[in-house]
Amino acid sequence: MSQDKIPLLIVNNTEKLIEQLVPSIIQIASKTGIQNIGQPNMKMPGTCLVQSELQDILNLRNNLIDKLNSVSKTIDLLTKPINILTTIVNTTSTLVDTTNTVRIAANIALALIPVPPGVPGAIPAGINTAKDVIEFLTPKIQLAKNQITQISDALNYAGNVIFKILNLLQIIDQYLKQCGINPSSFAPTSDIVNQINKQYTEAQNQLNQSDGSSQVYQGFNLEIVEEPFSSTVNRKKAVAKNSSGIILLQTPLSFTSSPQILIQQLKLIIDNSDLKAI
Repeated sequence: MSQDKIPLLIVNNTEKLIEQLVPSIIQIASKTGIQNIGQPNMKMPGTCLVQSELQDILNLRNNLIDKLNSVSKTIDLLTKPINILTTIVNTTSTLVDTTNTVRIAANIALALIPVPPGVPGAIPAGINTAKDVIEFLTPKIQLAKNQITQISDALNYAGNVIFKILNLLQIIDQYLKQCGINPSSFAPTSDIVNQINKQYTEAQNQLNQSDGSSQVYQGFNLEIVEEPFSSTVNRKKAVAKNSSGIILLQTPLSFTSSPQILIQQLKLIIDNSDLKAI
């Protein structure tokens, strides 16, 4: 599969998840009397439906969980190539950095080391070879970085949707439990869904507790970068750099007044893709 198609496939699967699950969740909320489900002013009903209707809701709930697990697994499989891409970017970036260092050192040494008799241009030829390596690899590194960013952005979108849908289903679970349905009859969420839920829950807690705009995370240096949008307004983005200062991931430019949101977005991308800086 072409890596260029992966972000679109992730988004398409996520949209399919919304179309398949959200209308049914709203239908359940309406039938049970849950008002403003998922909103701060949500209100749970004080009465329960009859047993046969509760069983119908339980069956529908379990069916929705099965769909959530299935689509989440598909999305997870689609994102596997990002780990390979990241390894390529890190390794190749290090190679270019090393080649640049060698080339600069060779240029300095060139003035000090005499050219061997009968071998004119031997050292410059070596330097040119290093230059060719840099010029050949640099656009490939950038292409890989762009692919990582696109996949990561799509993955972050999917993770947010899965997290929010699961929260809505957990409200349905709360209603069923208070109406006497045994939780042992609930279809379980998959390890992938559980991991996403854990990551996004922790991220939300951290977001509420911290307002820092730069930090180290999983070996990445996370920073906020500002770019002028007009003479009076700047846009911000969060970038993740390796130890050599090379940007491997970044968020889209934003007008947000809370840089920590962008930092947190990068953390989620790093966690969801199990990325490590080299």
